[in-house]
Amino acid sequence: MIRTLLVLCTLTIGATGCSDELRRQILPQSMQQSTPGTLPQTWTRVDGQPVDAAQFDVDRTACRGAMDAANNAAGNNARLHPEVFGYSEGMISAYSNCMAQNGYTAAK
Repeated sequence: MIRTLLVLCTLTIGATGCSDELRRQILPQSMQQSTPGTLPQTWTRVDGQPVDAAQFDVDRTACRGAMDAANNAAGNNARLHPEVFGYSEGMISAYSNCMAQNGYTAAK
């Protein structure tokens, strides 16, 4: 059932996006309550220097890999397409910690 819903949402995302309303319609109530958040989108350098776009892309890719590895190690590998259904607090924390180790802080 969940796989079918995931496919439906994935198919509709190209044309309409997977809105909160669609998520509420297709996900069971128990999963709606635990729908996690999003990753920070805007980052600044801790040292005040401008962000180098090329280096930022490298760091962001590495941190997404670290986030996925930590998520899998925790046994949460069933969470498919977090960009659609949201990220768990653990995933957000792992990503943010990795970015901090690379000298970035989430902009407010």
